[in-house]
Amino acid sequence: MNNTTLFLVLALAVPLTSSSLAEAKALTAKEARALFDKADRTLNEVWTAAKRALPESEFNSLKESQRAWVEHRDYLARSPQFTGADFHGELPLDSPEYLTTAAGLAEERTTWLKGLMSEATDETLTGLWSDSYGGGIEIVESGGHLHFVMTCVRGRTSHLGGLAGSAVWNQTIGWFSDKGRESGNTAEANVSFILRGRQLEVVGANTGAYHGARASFDGSYVKVQPLNAKAQAKVVKAAKSGEVPEE
Repeated sequence: MNNTTLFLVLALAVPLTSSSLAEAKALTAKEARALFDKADRTLNEVWTAAKRALPESEFNSLKESQRAWVEHRDYLARSPQFTGADFHGELPLDSPEYLTTAAGLAEERTTWLKGLMSEATDETLTGLWSDSYGGGIEIVESGGHLHFVMTCVRGRTSHLGGLAGSAVWNQTIGWFSDKGRESGNTAEANVSFILRGRQLEVVGANTGAYHGARASFDGSYVKVQPLNAKAQAKVVKAAKSGEVPEE
């Protein structure tokens, strides 16, 4: 399995990213440039909309986040290991592999920004959440619990992670423990969920048994799409069993 395939494991909320990355090696330099320019233009349009829609204090915080994301995008997209390119050293900014991968990451960030601006259509957290850094969570809120399946792909060498379970939920704060599981952990693993406005902050402790050495589930997630009844049933089943679905 190559690194591009590994990244696509997380292509839950970003079908455009999936198609873009899948075509990476087939694109010419001209085609890759066109793909990047389109994705970058769309991201800038959504960014402008966010500036108009969000309160000034929230947008100022978002600017710091956006600068960090641009660095993250280039860190990944210039990596031969992450893109699957046959190249030594960092990829040039005009290489098809960089441009195509950067375009896919921009599409994921655009989806995240749209989710940040969207008005809630229901009062639950049920839906698909993304942090635009390779982390995704499917959540079903029910009966004072968050049933969840979270996955992540982090870093240039695509360290993977997956965890399913149920967190006790009290309006804005949730808490998960794997106590009693045969996880391979020497210490109890915990995950906290904290709702701050439209963002769900996730912080894990002792979760190493569920992800690679350079991966984590930590991040600020926003809801990017709803889950249909079939998807919800799948999440609840996985959460109760503790087994992350392969697809």
